[in-house]
Amino acid sequence: MKRLAWLFALTIPVLMSGCRTGVILQETPLGVSETRVAIVTVIGEPRLVSPDGRELYSKFYDKKGNLIGRLEMATERYYTLVSILGDRRPYDLQVEVIIEDRGEDGKFMFFDKDEAKARPIAEKIKKALNQSLGNRNVIDDFRSF
Repeated sequence: MKRLAWLFALTIPVLMSGCRTGVILQETPLGVSETRVAIVTVIGEPRLVSPDGRELYSKFYDKKGNLIGRLEMATERYYTLVSILGDRRPYDLQVEVIIEDRGEDGKFMFFDKDEAKARPIAEKIKKALNQSLGNRNVIDDFRSF
């Protein structure tokens, strides 16, 4: 029984760490709405926002980072997905760049994730968060409850 508990204790952290992919910014100090504003300054106006407002999908762009004007002509497309993780402050941010490839049927399908492209985007978001933090005011942060 002790062996089983020991194996279970070693396996769970490995499985839980495998759930996160992309680049993680840990313990960001701002609230959700302020974090969203910082993300939008980097990725632009999102193409899609999840119902809870914690996942923001950028518009489609090409390998060089230029927005794709006509999707009919593209054979592959990229987009950035930024997720706000956690149920209270400090939040973690997960930044992923998703690559989709056009299949034989003409529809785009998941192809791969590009962590090398996600790193500079995460760094820009980190700078935007730090700038937002510097622009805060003590009066704005005061909450009576």
